[in-house]
Parts: sequence; C-alpha cells; structure tokens
Amino acid sequence: MNNTEWFSIRTLTLPATAVALLVAFFIVWIVLQVQFQKKWAGVYGDAVFTFILVWKFSVIVTDFKAVIAQPFALLYFNGGTIGVFLGVMAVSLQLWWSRQKIHFDETGIAACSWAIILTQSTYQCLVVLLNDNPTNSEVITLFVLSILTVFILWKITAINRALFLYTFGLIIVAFFQPLGLWQPAIGVSVILFIIGIGVQRLTGVTKSFGGME
Repeated sequence: MNNTEWFSIRTLTLPATAVALLVAFFIVWIVLQVQFQKKWAGVYGDAVFTFILVWKFSVIVTDFKAVIAQPFALLYFNGGTIGVFLGVMAVSLQLWWSRQKIHFDETGIAACSWAIILTQSTYQCLVVLLNDNPTNSEVITLFVLSILTVFILWKITAINRALFLYTFGLIIVAFFQPLGLWQPAIGVSVILFIIGIGVQRLTGVTKSFGGME
C-alpha cells in the first residue's frame, strides 16, 4: 500500500505506515498478554524494542553523509526499507542468541507464530484504514487478511502449515495492492516464515499453534 497520510506529534512527523506499525506492535503485545503467559509478551516487547532501535538508527548506514552533516537527522529520519530488513535480521539474531535462555516450548512456539501473523495482519489492516488507496485493493486486503487470520488462528494447529498459508495469502493480496510484490511487507513475511519454520525445527514442535482441532 502507498503511504498517503502523515501524522504530527509535536515536532515529530510520522508517515501513516510508521504509525500503523507502532499501533500494531501495541495491539499484538496486548493480545499476547491475554492469550499466553506474560513471559512471551515480554519476549515480544524486547523484540519490538530491538527492531525499532535498529530501524530508527539504521539511517546511519543508509544515509551516513546526511547524519554526519546534520546529527539531528537521527531524530527525524529512519533507515526506510533497508532499515526494516536490518531490524528483522537483528531481532532474528537476538532470538537465536537467547534461545536457550528463553526456552521455546510448545507455548512459546505458538506465541511466536501468533506474533508473526497478527503483527503483519494488524499492520496491513491499519495501513488500509489510515491511508487513501484504491478502494478495491483496500477492500480485498481487509477482507482476505481478516478472514485468513481468524481461520488460521482458530482452525490450523500445524505451525508450518499456518505460517505457509498466511505468507501465501499475503502474496496473493499483494497482487491487488498498488505496490504489488515490490513492498517490504512481502520480503519481511517470507523472512519471518523462514524464521518460524527454523524455530520449529530447532524445538521439534510441529503443532500446538493455539487453534482448535
């Protein structure tokens, strides 16, 4: 989806996509608090904090000259698309390094899968609601992702199947969006799918997604 709106918070101006992402993080954190042990909401919160820090300050990598010329640029700019991927990679490494301390049991794997799917779905829906894009692409995005997310969370118990189904659905939806497949959300979704499957393989957990048989 194209970003068409901007929101000002005092001297800080954020694109609607950034606002959607921050709100999505908060909503999913609340859901994890209610649905799972608080431990997993805390793990998610730590991952979100790492992502935001890397995404925000990755502008040092993407536009080093501008930061050197005007250090205050760090307060107003971020790493953009490259920063998003760097943030996802940083979170992946963080979870990998702390996997023994965190101990991903069946509940943890389920929480991780819920977090991956809900964050993407909530973000996509909020981007639709906060921006002004073609009506048909907005309706398709809201309808398909909402139905798909509810179906997966309540009916699918195999983790790999759930992650694959959601990623495939998101790719289909992307065909009807203005940016098509050339948008960060698709690349991030594929990366998160791979991470989810990797965590599952490491723990040997194949089910206990949190749905109903």
